[in-house]
Amino acid sequence: MREDNTARLTLSDAELSNTIYQPLHPDVRPHLDPEYVAFHDRYLQYVEPDDVRPWDSVGTRQRVPFPPGTSAPVPVRAVKDIELANCTVRAFWPSESDEGRRRRPVAGWPVLVWYHGGGWAIGGIQSENDFCTRMCSDANCVVVTVGYRLAPEHPYPAAVDDALEALVWVNSEQGRRELDIDNTRIAIGGTSAGGNLSLATSLKASLLQPPIRPIFQLLVVPVIDNTATTATIWASRPHAPWLTPARMTWYRSMYLTNSSDATNWDASPNLAPPELLRNLPPTWMGVAEQDVLAPEALRFADQVRAVRGSGSNSGSGLDVEVELYPGMTHTILAMNGILSKGKKLVNDAGQVLQKAFTRDTAMTSEPSSATQTPS
Repeated sequence: MREDNTARLTLSDAELSNTIYQPLHPDVRPHLDPEYVAFHDRYLQYVEPDDVRPWDSVGTRQRVPFPPGTSAPVPVRAVKDIELANCTVRAFWPSESDEGRRRRPVAGWPVLVWYHGGGWAIGGIQSENDFCTRMCSDANCVVVTVGYRLAPEHPYPAAVDDALEALVWVNSEQGRRELDIDNTRIAIGGTSAGGNLSLATSLKASLLQPPIRPIFQLLVVPVIDNTATTATIWASRPHAPWLTPARMTWYRSMYLTNSSDATNWDASPNLAPPELLRNLPPTWMGVAEQDVLAPEALRFADQVRAVRGSGSNSGSGLDVEVELYPGMTHTILAMNGILSKGKKLVNDAGQVLQKAFTRDTAMTSEPSSATQTPS
């Protein structure tokens, strides 16, 4: 594993100021989980938000882009970075152990294609190694995390294009051989902005000829509606901590440099036509109750259930399972190392992903073709 694969549970004194930049609003404090409140008061309120500073592509991304509280990655058998035409992907292979119960399926490993969060502007293939290795281990699958191009240097639709490129490559014969996967068992997912890209990619892939249809989608605190404001769907979360409405708008402005693009369905999947939404795979969403994005996620789940309940292919339906984490904020996944409900979310995600991949299939004890840890 790499040097960025360490747990980060606190901030150093050098990273903390004496100024309170992000106090919890008294209207929201009583609704937050006590573990989060304690950690926010000790650390997060002293972190100067990036959205109040001029953008610096090097400095902003080198500063702590995500809240501390992440867990350490778990051991996996191999990790390899692979260059595609416009982006880099990082692949994780599961260990083969446990007296043969985790051996490679005859048809190849199932695979999760994962899109990281960071407001389309920060983060990368290194930023969620803890979650990716947990999914690799818990669901016994290959995980491919996508280093899509970032705004503002590469605004919309660059990230969408890269997200689709990665899925197409994974599904290709070259991707199947290099990853040693069963491309009939592809899942897709992402967190925050990555959840937005996962939805856009699922929809766009269904329109390809031939279409690519992932069997499952795993979304964590996803961005659904890029037209949302505090006058509309965010009205119930005006004081959401860390990812405030102002910070979300700041990220959006760097990504969607033409504001009219927000109404495109690959920027706001809730605006996709019903016949396209019917193409989505079964989906699990982890939603943090006090996240500014929670209302749009809950509304989208109802929207998709409704469209899948109508039309010619109703009954083949999309299950949209929502797990709501009370008192949690947008930081739930990033703080899974110190928040009990963050740990639960990771456990829940691993279980539902493993279940989605499970089917009657013979197993082989022969080693897979990716047995050596790539350099």
